[in-house]
Amino acid sequence: MLWSLPVLLLLVLLSQRRRSQVKNALLSWYELRWLALSGLVICLNWGIYIWAVANQRVVEASMGYFLTPLLNVVAGVVVFKEKLTRLNIVAIIFAAAGVAYYIFTTATIPWIGLLVGLSFAAYGLMRKQMKTNAVPGLLVEILLLLPFTLALIAWLHYQGEAMFLNTALDTDLLLVLSGLVTVIPLTLFTAGTRMLPMTTVGILFYVTPSLQFLSGVVVLGEAFNYNKLVGFIGIWIGLAIFSYDLLTRKATPGSTAV
Repeated sequence: MLWSLPVLLLLVLLSQRRRSQVKNALLSWYELRWLALSGLVICLNWGIYIWAVANQRVVEASMGYFLTPLLNVVAGVVVFKEKLTRLNIVAIIFAAAGVAYYIFTTATIPWIGLLVGLSFAAYGLMRKQMKTNAVPGLLVEILLLLPFTLALIAWLHYQGEAMFLNTALDTDLLLVLSGLVTVIPLTLFTAGTRMLPMTTVGILFYVTPSLQFLSGVVVLGEAFNYNKLVGFIGIWIGLAIFSYDLLTRKATPGSTAV
């Protein structure tokens, strides 16, 4: 969050419209409440994912982002009364079966994957209901959480556990650049959730969990047995059915994307 702040400030200062939106958001109790809540949710999402990476749980974290599009379908139906097709239902059943198989065969609940998916889907749902656009909204979220961020950093330095300025220069540089690689994708995702139906959000987003999954298995060498594979296959089949349904309806003249 700390290194995202200068990137967001620059993007906002370069646009009069964004500056106005930040001001309006700070003066609106309704927007401020929602941005405070969405800020906490995205903070939870970031925190869980960073913990997963640091503890060799990248594959499980990727499950959460695979589930996000299907969770968006559920949110679209429940909150926005979007129509659920038969193939949507089949897709959700396959994904749910995959998660259930994972739980019963590994005797563990994939809490990292579930929390990552639920928190990110909830974040998209919240941001869709706000007037504030992606960049101004994310800046306000970061500003609301900044006091807690600074307090935590100060405490880590006091305890001698902070890494910034206490390790190699290349590590410090990567930490600084983390702000840029955090803001750009999240900003684009937030903009997409505001412009598209919740059931449409995320087909291209599949690239992210796919790369995370491959990184965990191929690059980081995380354990991935047969039972986990079957569980993931159920999720992948659900995503394939969902994508096929969405793409075929888009290709049909007069159809309406949901």
